Amino acid sequence: MTTPQLISLILLVLILVGAVWKKINIGILSLLATFVLFVIVSPSPEVVYNSFPANLVVLIIGVSLMFSHLELSGAIHWIINGAFRIVGERKWLIPWVGFALGGFLSTVGVFGTGPVAILVPIIAFISVKYPGTYLINALGVIMGSIGLGMSPLNPTGATISHLADNAGASYPEWSLWAVAVIVTAVALAALQIMFARLAKSGKALAEPKASEVKGGEESSSASVSTAYAVSSIIGLLLFVLCVIAFGLDVGLTSMAVAAVLQLIFHPAQKDMLSRVPWGATLLIGGLLTYLGLLESIGTIDSIQSSMSAVGSGAVLLLVLAYLTAVLCNVESSALGVLSLTMPLAFGFFGDSPEIFWIVAAIAVPSGLMVMNPIHIAGTLVIANAQEDRQNNVFRIFLTTSLCLTAVAPGLLSIIPMTLGV
Repeated sequence: MTTPQLISLILLVLILVGAVWKKINIGILSLLATFVLFVIVSPSPEVVYNSFPANLVVLIIGVSLMFSHLELSGAIHWIINGAFRIVGERKWLIPWVGFALGGFLSTVGVFGTGPVAILVPIIAFISVKYPGTYLINALGVIMGSIGLGMSPLNPTGATISHLADNAGASYPEWSLWAVAVIVTAVALAALQIMFARLAKSGKALAEPKASEVKGGEESSSASVSTAYAVSSIIGLLLFVLCVIAFGLDVGLTSMAVAAVLQLIFHPAQKDMLSRVPWGATLLIGGLLTYLGLLESIGTIDSIQSSMSAVGSGAVLLLVLAYLTAVLCNVESSALGVLSLTMPLAFGFFGDSPEIFWIVAAIAVPSGLMVMNPIHIAGTLVIANAQEDRQNNVFRIFLTTSLCLTAVAPGLLSIIPMTLGV
């Protein structure tokens, strides 16, 4: 390994340490590291900027702006309230309605924290009617919202696809989403049973704060502009049709829908822009730019050569699967972690006939760590619980996340190892 390659690895470790320890956006640290490495290696600026994922940045901004219309028009609350009215007194369905709503929004492109922020206050309001159900109801929302981010329309799924293309690998993208649906649903069902038993023993009884109940009530009664809401829903349907049926670019299509709705209904531009996840946009832009520079100087190839000395594909798969899951427990952005580990996976196994199951074993478990208190979603649920129960909720969520970390990657890795990785 050359000196520049060694320096680039040291910088990568410092990026992770800074992100976890100081809670600084990985994208900012990655761009700082890019500058340092640029000064040391002195490549042409084109090498650096060619790695910038413009398509992913446009996708995140475009889809977020498109969904800001659905939220500002009241269409989202229209759909959510209708879905929860169907539940009636069947309280066991509430986590699954939250799972379906969050999963739908995530599947069609909304970055995971968006549905969580919208749905958790409403779930808090609804959970008041059913004591002891708040935690599993909230978990249904966050597991659906983040776990189903493997959709190729979502920034997470699109990033994995982007990294696969860069490595010359391919896999069925919607099949990966389908595996994520099944795995996340099974995990939610198991957690629902576990939390029901804990609630009966009094160990998982936590209700939402009164302030959150009020916020949920306000959210559930949000006003709807009928013409604007209907147009926003039609725009969403046209977006899905154009992307799936006609193969149009996700980012540009969503941006076009957002622009047309903006021209017709003139919502406040400031409100629209505030709903774009600029932190995630900066993260993916900065990190993939740095990783592209690492690839250009041969660091990724050197890592792969060093790890290939292990010899066993099964061992390498388990290392990558568990490394991803562990990092997702200490770093609040699963997207950032996948951006680091998936290039290695495609480098090692890109030519394998079992690449699909390998990607599933490494990527899908990342969506199950969302209840970890270090994640935004887990923190949000804990913060909205009664203050005198927050420590208990923290311990329950942390224990659950660590148990899933120990089990999920290994179980999913059995398939490719059985097929002969």
